[in-house]
Amino acid sequence: MAPRIVRELLSFWKSLVFLLTPLLLCPLPIYFAYTEYSKMAACAYAVIIMAVYWTTEVLPLAVTALLPIVLFPMLGVQSSKDVCINYLKDNNFLFVGGLLVAVAIERWNLHKRIALRVLLTVGSEPRWLMLGMMSATAFLSMWISNTATTAMMVPIAQAILSELLKEKGMDNPEEKNILTPDEKAGKFENEEDIKLKEIKMEEGDHDFVEDDTTVPEDQVPTLGSSVDKGDKMGKGLLLCICYAANIGGTATLTGTGPNLVITQAVDTLFPDGPGIDFVTWFSFGFPAMLLALLLAWIWLQCMFLDCRCLLGCIKQRGCKGRCKRDRDNAAYKVIRRQYDELGPLSFPEKVVLLHFVLLVLLWFFRDMKFVKLENKRAAGWTYFFVKGYMTDAATGIMVAIFLFFWPSKPPNFMCCRRSRDTRPAKPAPPILDWATVHQKMPWSVVILLGGGFALADGVKVSGLSIWLSEAFTSLAGVPPAVIALVVSILVAFITEFTSNVSTASIFLPIVGKMAEGICVHPYYLMIPATIACSFAFMLPVATPPNAIVFSYGRIKVVDMARCGFMLNLGCILVLTFAINTYGIPLYGLHTFPSWATCAAGAVTQLGPANVTMLPANVTLG
Repeated sequence: MAPRIVRELLSFWKSLVFLLTPLLLCPLPIYFAYTEYSKMAACAYAVIIMAVYWTTEVLPLAVTALLPIVLFPMLGVQSSKDVCINYLKDNNFLFVGGLLVAVAIERWNLHKRIALRVLLTVGSEPRWLMLGMMSATAFLSMWISNTATTAMMVPIAQAILSELLKEKGMDNPEEKNILTPDEKAGKFENEEDIKLKEIKMEEGDHDFVEDDTTVPEDQVPTLGSSVDKGDKMGKGLLLCICYAANIGGTATLTGTGPNLVITQAVDTLFPDGPGIDFVTWFSFGFPAMLLALLLAWIWLQCMFLDCRCLLGCIKQRGCKGRCKRDRDNAAYKVIRRQYDELGPLSFPEKVVLLHFVLLVLLWFFRDMKFVKLENKRAAGWTYFFVKGYMTDAATGIMVAIFLFFWPSKPPNFMCCRRSRDTRPAKPAPPILDWATVHQKMPWSVVILLGGGFALADGVKVSGLSIWLSEAFTSLAGVPPAVIALVVSILVAFITEFTSNVSTASIFLPIVGKMAEGICVHPYYLMIPATIACSFAFMLPVATPPNAIVFSYGRIKVVDMARCGFMLNLGCILVLTFAINTYGIPLYGLHTFPSWATCAAGAVTQLGPANVTMLPANVTLG
C-alpha cells in the first residue's frame, strides 16, 4: 500500500516541487521581514524559487522567466512597472534583429548552400568530412539558431553516410531503426519542440563503412569488426555536428542566449562601464571558438576514428591512402547532387547574402574604439550620429526592416523590364513576411532573456549584489586563475541539466559581484562563465542540438557522456588559456576598473606576476 502511494505521489513530482518550493523557502523572507535585510532576503527568495523551477522545469522556461513580474512587486523588491521594462531592453532587440536576418537565411535555404559548399570543398574522406561538417555547423551557428543548424545538418550527414554504406556493400536491411532524414528534417525548429520524453533510444544502425584501406586478404576484418568500426564512425560524424553547434554560438554576441545575458548583466551591475558590444565580444570569442573547435575535432577522431594516423593525414601522407579526398565516390556525389538541386544562386539568396554581409560590416565598423579621433570620439559610421544613440540593436533592426521591404524577384516594370519578360508588372512578395517570422521566431527565448535581465536588475536594486560582493571577500587570497577555472567548471556541469540562458541569468550577477569581492576585473570571471554555459556536451537534455542528434538512435547516453566529459574539461582549459593570454590586453584585465567597486582592501593584478596594489577607488584607514 505504502509503495503504491509513494509511486502515485512521485508521478505528480512536478506539482509537488511547484507547491512545496515556495512553502519550504518562506521562512527566509519572514525571518528578515522587519530588518534592514528585508529586500535582500525577499530577492534571494525569488531567485532561489526561479533557480529551482528552471532546474526542474516544472514550468516552461519562458513561463518561469515571467515570475519576477509577480514576485518582485508582491515581495516589495520592485514595482511591476520597473520590472516589466527589463523584458524589452536594447539587448532583447539585438537578439530579435539577429533572429530576423537568420529567419530570412533559413527561408531561402542560403544556410544549406553554404554548408554543402563547405562539404564539397573538404571532400568525403571521414576525417575531412568531419572537419567540413564542424566548420559549416559552427559558422552557421554563429548567426542562426544552433537548433535549426543541427536539424539541417544531420539529415545531410545521414544521406552521405548511407551512400558510403551502399558503395561498400555493407548495408544491412534488417537494421533500419534509424529515422530517415525526411522524418527528422525540420522537426526541431525551436527549443520548445524538444522534449526528452519524446526522444526514444533505438538500436544502433550499423550502416556505416570503415575507412577505405587496402589490406591483405588474410587480414580482412570480419563482418562484426567492420560493422563496429562503421558504427563508431557514424557516431563520431553525428556527434561532431551537435558539438560544433554548441561551440560555434560562442563566437558572436547573437550566437547564443548567454552572450546577451552578460551584456545586460554588465550594463545593470556596472552602468558606468564601457559595456560589451559585438566587436569586443567577437575579438575574444572567435579565436577561443576556433581553438575549442580544433580540440573537439582532434578528440572526436581519437574517440571514433583512427587517431594514430591523424598527424599523417594532416601532412597528407601515410595512413595507406585513407586520407585521400576521393571526389568520385558515392558520398561526394550525394553532396554534389544536393548542391546541384539548389540550382544557381537565386535572386532572393543574393539579396539575403547582401543584407547579411552588410549587417556584419555595420556591426564591425559601428564603433572602432581602437581608432580615436581628435575630439576623443571613436571612429566608425556612428560618428555622424549622436554619441551612444546607434547601438548594435538599432543596426540589426534597421537591416531586418529592409528585408520586409526588399522584393524577392527582380523588378519588371518600366526600364527594369527585360525584353523577353511578358509578365504583367506587379510588386513581388518581400524577402521576409510576418507569417514566416511568426512561424520560425523563438519568442520564448526573448522572454527567457527578459527574465534573466529582470533577475539581474532585482539583485542590484535589492542590495543583494552588495551583500554578495562583501561575502566573497574571504576568497581574496585565492589566485584569480583558480577561481575562474572553478567557476567555469561549475557552470559548465550545471548547464548539463538546465537551460544555458537560465544558468547564465542566475550565475552571472553572482559572479560579477564575486569579482568585486576579490577585487579582480569583473570580465575576468564573467566572460569565462558565460562561454562555459555553452559547453554542454555530456547529456541529450543539455542542449537542443544534443537532443536532435541523440533522437536519431545511433548514439547511446554513455557514448555522449564519455566523449562529452573530456571535451567539457578540454574546452574549459582552452577558455582558461584564452582569458589568461590575449584576453588580458584585450579587455585590460591587468588593472581593476574605476567603474567597479573593490570590496576588499587590495587588488590582485593579472599578468606574468601577481602584484598586490591599492585600487584608485579604495582608501584604507
